[in-house]
Amino acid sequence: MTVGEGLVWTGQAFYFSRFLIQWMMSERAKRSVTPRVFWWLSLYGVLFACSGTIIQQEWLLVPAFLINAAVYGRNLLITKKSNLGPIPAALVGFVAASALIYLNRDKLGISGDDGLIWILIGVVGQAIFASRFIVQWYLSEKRGLSHFPIGFWWLSLIGAMLNLVYTIWLGKPEFIAGYVIAWLVPMRNILLERRRHAHPKAPTLP
Repeated sequence: MTVGEGLVWTGQAFYFSRFLIQWMMSERAKRSVTPRVFWWLSLYGVLFACSGTIIQQEWLLVPAFLINAAVYGRNLLITKKSNLGPIPAALVGFVAASALIYLNRDKLGISGDDGLIWILIGVVGQAIFASRFIVQWYLSEKRGLSHFPIGFWWLSLIGAMLNLVYTIWLGKPEFIAGYVIAWLVPMRNILLERRRHAHPKAPTLP
């Protein structure tokens, strides 16, 4: 196992644990909840996973990591009732990572060859996967409360499916593993939220 692969696997472990905790707490509350530890585990996960991805030069996967890192930090601030405004680092990260993708377009196969369709699937999957936290960020800022809207889980589900297809094409198990399980928690949270709305007397967000 290379250093890059090891870092990605470590990041995946943090990612899995954050959703496992969120899932367990949501099952107990009978609704989708947002524990503060989720955001700390997310920050640790993105640190390791993004570092390993950069070492492996899989630049197409980097933008979502950089955008999400900013969102994780902002949600931690929201949970502390901070008065700071939105962090523009997400936009900076997206531009920087996009530049890296462009500079490495030959390595990625973005040149009209047979791999183009897979690259497009990866780009769309990453865009959707990154947008889920942007949507969550915006709605949390609007409400002044860190929470997971139903749209977050739908974007997670669709993005995970597309990213799974792309990473299978890459043939790298350290990335495939993350997306194989990434659709399970969104699916369950969607069911919990539907059940909560079907029974108005169930607990609701404050």
